[in-house]
Amino acid sequence: MNERIYILYHGSFGELVTEHLATSEFADRIVGFYDLKVASVSLDEPERDIPADMPLPECDLLLVLGILPKAGDLVPIIAAKMGVKAVLWPIEDPNLIPEGRYSIEKELKEMGVHVEFPEPLCALERSDNELVNAFVSVFGKPEFELKLNEKKKIIELAKVIRDTPCGSASKIAPRLTGMSYNDLKSFEDQVRQMHDNECVAYMGPDRPIMQRAGEILADALKEALHVDGSESESESEEGRE
Repeated sequence: MNERIYILYHGSFGELVTEHLATSEFADRIVGFYDLKVASVSLDEPERDIPADMPLPECDLLLVLGILPKAGDLVPIIAAKMGVKAVLWPIEDPNLIPEGRYSIEKELKEMGVHVEFPEPLCALERSDNELVNAFVSVFGKPEFELKLNEKKKIIELAKVIRDTPCGSASKIAPRLTGMSYNDLKSFEDQVRQMHDNECVAYMGPDRPIMQRAGEILADALKEALHVDGSESESESEEGRE
């Protein structure tokens, strides 16, 4: 399905994902993107706060990435003007959760627009909505195919089957060549460090989204190695004895 995609973005996360998607195989599906810097919206006439220079082409899937909380009130209006059928609105920073999220969600659903708020976006693996599912078939929960030297327990080549929306999986994959996975705990720690150097998601004790994203990436690689978490924990315990 060649759905038409429009991206509303702001901030480091929005810029990172927008840039990655704009240089990917999805580039020809993107009908536009706009840095929505709006910080407040009028309660009486919110439509007047849509920037005059913002293009409003017809599109099927609207990605909302990192816009400011009060700007969320504009999304249903923008979606209606574009004829949007689905909205994908990831939560990568709790400080950017839209004010009135549930009323916005209700308004979109009453318009017949499907909406999802994955946390984080790289946790999304599948959807009941065909437009979101088409996107997630290429960008979402990471998936790798590894060529292994099982005798030496070294990764010889890493291929990304499904990339993370921010591109962290494809950025890390080349660095996996030559890495040993003999000590799974050490391997996982190295992968998480590489991930954290690429990820811009929120990291705090109240909501460690970056940590969750790192776990998702590490688990994807362990799955490609055909090992599970219990093996990693077992080896770690043996190392402490």
